[in-house]
Amino acid sequence: METHDVVVAGGGLSGLMAARKAAEGGVDVLLVEKENTLGRKVCAEAMSSQTVIDAELESSKDFITNRIDGVHVYPPDESRMVNISSVDTGVGGGYEGYIVDKPLFLTALAEAAESKGARLMLNTAVVDIAKEQDYVRIRVDTPEGAKEIGAKILIGCDGVTSVVARKFFTRKNYELIPCVQYTLSSCSVGEERFTEFYLGREVAPLGYAWIFPKGKGVANVGIGVRGKPAKPYLDKFLKNHSEKFRNSKVMKVGAAPVPVGGLIEEVVADNLMLCGDSCGQVIPITGAGIHSGIAAGKIAGEVAAKAVLEKNLSRARLAEYPSRYDVYWGSRIRSSLKVLRLISAMSDNELNELAKVLGGKDIIDLANGLNIKQVAQMLLRHPMFAVKVAKLLLG
Repeated sequence: METHDVVVAGGGLSGLMAARKAAEGGVDVLLVEKENTLGRKVCAEAMSSQTVIDAELESSKDFITNRIDGVHVYPPDESRMVNISSVDTGVGGGYEGYIVDKPLFLTALAEAAESKGARLMLNTAVVDIAKEQDYVRIRVDTPEGAKEIGAKILIGCDGVTSVVARKFFTRKNYELIPCVQYTLSSCSVGEERFTEFYLGREVAPLGYAWIFPKGKGVANVGIGVRGKPAKPYLDKFLKNHSEKFRNSKVMKVGAAPVPVGGLIEEVVADNLMLCGDSCGQVIPITGAGIHSGIAAGKIAGEVAAKAVLEKNLSRARLAEYPSRYDVYWGSRIRSSLKVLRLISAMSDNELNELAKVLGGKDIIDLANGLNIKQVAQMLLRHPMFAVKVAKLLLG
């Protein structure tokens, strides 16, 4: 049985970042990924400019397909679009971002991990895990057959179906919503430097629809809903916005569940850690998990390497990871979950009124779980929202 200091399960954003940072820390790292290529999971492919910085990558033209300068948010009646840009929010470009080619972005992360000494094995699926006294025994399926791998620390970055999470952790209140996305050609979306979001129970029950332009008439157009099948609502959205999509052709179809229930209670145990979708490290109101997953992998990899070198693989030692993560990202995720519950409790009429009350920065703050008490205090002065806000945001 081959053994490694750290084994990372899953070659997504958090997994590749964890592998890189653990290898940088001076330990032997193996990453296993069940798919034979990186980036198979569907993704809207939008990220802030800060995400690329935190991923410690240069803004390469190889993986960036379009620059985004702002967001248009449409309430159910679409009568008043709320515009969000760096000018409107007064943050000097802090909300600018990119649409990327996800497989190429992951390839860049993989190359960075390998440059630090991490080894990657694709087409290698984790099928079972057993805890031994001082290490983890991992059974994997490879093209050459089944084999066993030993690890002092196993980091589970293996998504919503995580074998690591199901085997060793309790995912109470772990809620998934179905999302479907088409990549379309020949779109007439107007301003290709702005993404678009559409809210409303007729548009996307307890969710939203999105248009993320990739440039040159190509766009990722998708929808996430709760309690309903997603695809019929996406097809209806395209039909109801024929001025944008009447000439479009479907280039690619993808679907994936997204965790929106917030963080699970425990993300570490002796010899074990969880990152990314596997433990709900997603901003609930937006379903965004790229930046939060990269941040998690970065911290987890650093902590894992230190724990191996200190020969302390206990839950108490590994708890440095969630402690550091919670300072910024954990609090944002919890705040965003409160906002999701508020928005979910609103009727379409209330959402239409909300679009009249809130400005661009207010919406950005709510969507990202930032400064929600400040926004809540403003909404408390509005008779339509006072009771719900007091109960859900300030409770």
